[in-house]
Amino acid sequence: MWRSGYHHVGGADEAGRGPLAGPLVAGCVVLSPSFPLQSVPDSKRISPTRRKALFEIICREAVAIGLSIVSERWIDLVGIQRANEFALYEAAWRAIAAGRFEYLIVDWVRLPWSFTPVLALPRAEEQSLAVACAALVAKVVRDSIMEEWYDPLFPEYGFSQHKGYGTALHFERIRAFGLAPCHRRSFCGQFGEAKERYTG
Repeated sequence: MWRSGYHHVGGADEAGRGPLAGPLVAGCVVLSPSFPLQSVPDSKRISPTRRKALFEIICREAVAIGLSIVSERWIDLVGIQRANEFALYEAAWRAIAAGRFEYLIVDWVRLPWSFTPVLALPRAEEQSLAVACAALVAKVVRDSIMEEWYDPLFPEYGFSQHKGYGTALHFERIRAFGLAPCHRRSFCGQFGEAKERYTG
């Protein structure tokens, strides 16, 4: 997009569509041609240390960053698709309020966005540096919520290890302790009676 004459390009992506517990986090990162990184790797395939180092660079060098955090209760109320659309829209709105951008690229979600031209791409994080940065920012923020907030509140579930995703350990802990308040009930129907057993 910079080659097309756009100077400030925003990219939006989310983290946490699939977990059984915890929020959905969306990020929107606005970059200019002077951004020092040429590429950002898939945030799910690099170490937490590398992610945090890149996160610091992005936060320091980006023109603007917008975030949206959607709770598990809201996900249960409206469904994951509408929650995702809302989160991406809010993140983009927060970014444009913090620093103007001229073009928005989104990872495959068509938003009712009229403030700038918008492009929805499949696997956008592989094609857009701004979207890759947004995906990494969203993941770092969400992982921090699971590690620093939910894990101390509900230590028996091991959220710092699996971040709420459906791992064998997580399934084992749900069967042992039931569902915690931070579990998405709409994602956990397979656990049946476990829904009411949490006593923490």
